[in-house]
Amino acid sequence: MAKEKIVAVTNCPAGIAHTYMVAEAIEQKSKELGYEVHVETQGAAGIEHRLTSEQIAAADYVILALGKGMTDEDRARFDGKKVVELPVSDALKNINHLFEDLPGEVHVFSASKVKLGSNQSAVKSGLLSYLMSGVSAALPFVIGGGLLLAIGSVMVQFGAANTAPRGGNLGSLAWVLNTVGGLGFTFMIPIMGAYIAYAIGDKPALAPAFLATYLANSPDLLGTKSGAGFLGSIAIGLSVGYFVKYFKKINIGKTFQSTMGYLIIPFVTLLIFGLLTYFIIGPFMAVLMSSLIALLNSIPASLKILGGFVAGCMLAFDMGGPVNKAAWFFGFSLLSSHVYTWYGIVGVVTVLPPMAAAIASWLRPKMFTKQERESSPSAFLVGMTVATEPAIPYALAAPLPMIAANTLSGGIAGALSMALGVKRIAPGLGVFDPIIGLIHPWYSYYLAFGVGLFLNVLFIIMFKSAWMNRKNKKMQNTV
Repeated sequence: MAKEKIVAVTNCPAGIAHTYMVAEAIEQKSKELGYEVHVETQGAAGIEHRLTSEQIAAADYVILALGKGMTDEDRARFDGKKVVELPVSDALKNINHLFEDLPGEVHVFSASKVKLGSNQSAVKSGLLSYLMSGVSAALPFVIGGGLLLAIGSVMVQFGAANTAPRGGNLGSLAWVLNTVGGLGFTFMIPIMGAYIAYAIGDKPALAPAFLATYLANSPDLLGTKSGAGFLGSIAIGLSVGYFVKYFKKINIGKTFQSTMGYLIIPFVTLLIFGLLTYFIIGPFMAVLMSSLIALLNSIPASLKILGGFVAGCMLAFDMGGPVNKAAWFFGFSLLSSHVYTWYGIVGVVTVLPPMAAAIASWLRPKMFTKQERESSPSAFLVGMTVATEPAIPYALAAPLPMIAANTLSGGIAGALSMALGVKRIAPGLGVFDPIIGLIHPWYSYYLAFGVGLFLNVLFIIMFKSAWMNRKNKKMQNTV
């Protein structure tokens, strides 16, 4: 008897952790149950293992585990297939339940309706999902640019020349690296705005949002003291995206309908939002951004530490969920305005939950299941690279003690990071960022990280031990 076949697509807002963890979970569970499986991942590295038309045609079931939705064009590949669609976070938590009644969960997809099932609205829409789509696109610009700036800075510190082209002579290598790296930060915000709009309005929204956001962040063109920053990126990206989304619904007749996507919509949208950005949106958002930066710089030290505690708690609370993403987005978005301390907290706190869970399982193995102990090396190594999601299985097994331990230690580490002035200039390699020049001062980072990790492990052991004792007593009393 031939094996039944499954094809799947996974993606998540940042395209880093959930995308690949869910893909691996689907592959393992499918093979365990005897299915032939092919999984396409749409992550930060782009589309990998793209499903072929033959694989889709031969599939008995399609699983779409999505965190940032899919374009209508992308969905159309599955016309007429039996599809189950669910949020990527639910797939990670409920992989066993997903496969318990797969034939009963699926819905036949009709491309004409562009609808895949009851969970579509929860997956495809949502403000945070749109914002994180923009962040996902901007990440490579900032990571690449940040690394080049770090290398150029290190070269200058060791005595290398940092001279611009002059009199027919080429610029020095350090200058070139710093200049190219700076372009990553220059284009970070326009790319973010463009892909926020793209997530809502698809391809016709991309170019108008990019150009309008670039304009909004060009003080020389606007005549303002500063650019509109990430606030302008959000405002323009959302406005253009929704404008294009509803513009596409206008029926202008068969003669001109074919030109809507590549000619009429981009031209009209750019005309309208180019003028709005120059006269209204750009200057207004630039004032707001300047006020925000001034406010952040004028906050008393005690309140900054409190803010660091709150941000640390949010980052550790739901391990890659919406609360974590909101705090992460705030810190990341300030990089373009040269405010680095809030993103410094991200570098300290996000590595703690998975690493602490792994260490706790080594120190107190009897408190953890065999599966948790076996996955601890992976959780530790992946956690080192600023992916908090490997801590999720540990939290699902014991939610109250694990989440409490992570949140409290994350808040303390965040407050300490702010107090010590830890600065992170770009995303990188987690605990190795100080070594490659993306976090400074290095000694302050490792102090905040070390204290946070120690407390996280200690709290896990304390809280989970008390939780298990209480649970055992209840079972004894019941018997």
